[in-house]
Amino acid sequence: MRSIGTRWRSFEYTLVAAGPCAVAVDPTTVGVTQSFLDCLVARVVVEPGDCPLTVEAVRAIRYLCLVSEAAHIVIAGTPHHMTPDGRFTSAADPLDVLAHVADTLDVLSDLAEQLREYGERVHLMPFGWNVACRAEKSVRQWDLPSIAVSPSGYVDVVPDSVGIGDRALACPVR
Repeated sequence: MRSIGTRWRSFEYTLVAAGPCAVAVDPTTVGVTQSFLDCLVARVVVEPGDCPLTVEAVRAIRYLCLVSEAAHIVIAGTPHHMTPDGRFTSAADPLDVLAHVADTLDVLSDLAEQLREYGERVHLMPFGWNVACRAEKSVRQWDLPSIAVSPSGYVDVVPDSVGIGDRALACPVR
């Protein structure tokens, strides 16, 4: 699992259209803006072998939340072999795509549930949807690291010295 967190003063998104493998949502939520203040938006990339979720992965996201002093966590998840526009790359094994999507959904759901058990306020963005986003940076800047957690539990923390957190969202940010 890899995660990049970005701290925003405000973040909002609107579901626009279902993409490939999109989860079912209440039709009344499409076109309705979801808004969050003082939040950490964590882009979580689920890799093969990440299911079941490790306790180290939960600790890594909690660490990003603690470091950023965020009031909410918004999780945007994707499988490892999926491009930001919802297509699978050529590296994806066609026979395993649905299994990997199912594992990704399980990991994201488990992550949100376990974070809630620790008292975190968590919102899981609907998987597979095209969204319109808008975000406003905080006055204070946080240099959040990117975090990789191997299926064995090894945690690799990489400082955000090049501003990768500013590009953590796969949607236009204004």
